[in-house]
Amino acid sequence: MQSTKQAADQNQPQSQMDPKLMEQMQKVPYLMEYVSAFIQKGNPSPAFYEKIDGSFKSLKMPNLIYPISENNLIHINAYASGGDGYFEYVVIGPPEPDARLLGAVDRMFATYAGSWKPPDQLQERFMAVGNFLDKICVKSPTPVQYDKIDAKKTKTIPVYEKEYEYLKYHFLTKRVGLGILDPFLTDPHLEDISIVGAGNVYVVHKIFGPLRCTVWLTMDDIDDMVIGMSEQFGKTISHARPLVDATLPEGSRINIVFGKDVSRRGTNATIRRFASVPLSITQIINSKSIDAREAAYMWMMVGEGMSCFINGETASGKTTTMMGITQFIPPTWKIVSIEDTPEITLPHKNWISEVTRDTGSPSSSVVMFDLLKAALRQRPNYILVGEIRGAEANIAFQAMQTGHPVMSTFHAAQMSSLIQRLTGEPMKIPKPNVENLNIALFQAAVQGKDGKPVRRVLSINEIVGYNGGADSVMFVPVFTWDPASDTVTYRGKGSSNLFITKILLKRGLSRKDEGSLYDELELRTKILETMIKKKIFNYYDVYDRIVQAKEIGLEKFKKELDML
Repeated sequence: MQSTKQAADQNQPQSQMDPKLMEQMQKVPYLMEYVSAFIQKGNPSPAFYEKIDGSFKSLKMPNLIYPISENNLIHINAYASGGDGYFEYVVIGPPEPDARLLGAVDRMFATYAGSWKPPDQLQERFMAVGNFLDKICVKSPTPVQYDKIDAKKTKTIPVYEKEYEYLKYHFLTKRVGLGILDPFLTDPHLEDISIVGAGNVYVVHKIFGPLRCTVWLTMDDIDDMVIGMSEQFGKTISHARPLVDATLPEGSRINIVFGKDVSRRGTNATIRRFASVPLSITQIINSKSIDAREAAYMWMMVGEGMSCFINGETASGKTTTMMGITQFIPPTWKIVSIEDTPEITLPHKNWISEVTRDTGSPSSSVVMFDLLKAALRQRPNYILVGEIRGAEANIAFQAMQTGHPVMSTFHAAQMSSLIQRLTGEPMKIPKPNVENLNIALFQAAVQGKDGKPVRRVLSINEIVGYNGGADSVMFVPVFTWDPASDTVTYRGKGSSNLFITKILLKRGLSRKDEGSLYDELELRTKILETMIKKKIFNYYDVYDRIVQAKEIGLEKFKKELDML
């Protein structure tokens, strides 16, 4: 992989083609055709990278190509085009096979599919259809005249060997995948995919921000696409039921608004991507979204069963932070997660994952309120709620009152708006009851020094109690983010009310032991910092280390960690 310095050099004028790109073009003929046409339009030659990472955010005028599939069939060209503020995102894929060849394979598959029971898992379906193609296609070393194929009279189909992988890609995306959307769902660097109506598709890239795609869709294209997708996620889309939230087979969350009667530009869809392996808490710290001491503090609080809301506006990274923090939940605890669409992934063995069901009928639908009531009977050590936004808040606070800690995401930008939303319609939590919530963490997407958006935890607050005289909820901001220096301000020893009122009591300690908790906080901070220095970033590896620290003790674990 080329270095960050080489990436930065890309901002300089290029006098010749990148040798790595030339090497890649020799392997992928249609990539060569794309690059030649791209340069002929007056664009500078792109650079080629096997992988890209956060260091590429420094590029002010990117122009690069990177692969997104293991077999190098699909490449992405991200480049600055100028004009309206949008950079471009181009999918470079294999040419479509001869229509006669595709038609013959389609006819044979239709016969096969009549008696075929598709596997439940998406990867298994891809594998099964791929195996079918391998059986019926005979590779030919010379070009084939596809007009002479009679799918009714033959059990095999000759395919020119140089075109077989192209056929396989297009057939699989059509029959098993989501067609034109498949490359977007393959690129690990995309956060959101927006189909806003007839016209371009737009994406949010983790490195380059909002990008415009060259893919152009008509209203008929979009309607056909979303109706086809509805078969995969099992929810009916129609003019009678135009609003749908669902989960795609590979795990992404999709929201669809169908038809021009409710959307002036026609059907629109937004796909929110989720990594198959969540970001670990060390990755989140390394990105500076949360400070190591803040994470260590949450480690102590979650380990003692404190209730916490992760607050922020849309796309502030609430769910990512919550999944990182859940790594601190003790490994033997029973956890129940409740969501509208499944996003939460946990490494814990004793975990029940429950999802609401919307049938359109109140008698058969299962809502958050129902699942939260059921969770109280399941005797969990922790209840995780994907997002609290309605009457289910009352059950969540009842759970807290009865000793069941709750962790959830919540839409609120600051403490005042959190209290207003909790105590107002439709939640109507009495103000004295808000003190059952122990911690309110706030985060946001803010502008970094280079002008690009970054995510930061703005504050972590302890809710102290209710002041009847002032009719207000009292809280203490233990950590606050300073935007000028992009650092976290910590109030220091004696700042935590929860250490005194909750943690000491849970551990059977007295007030004179308060100092040991702050010493422990610093030790946990050093452990997390050392894990980052040792490049322990994988979600499950980090979890295993946290479990090990609990088993052998923090001090012994720190010594072993130092020796790695």
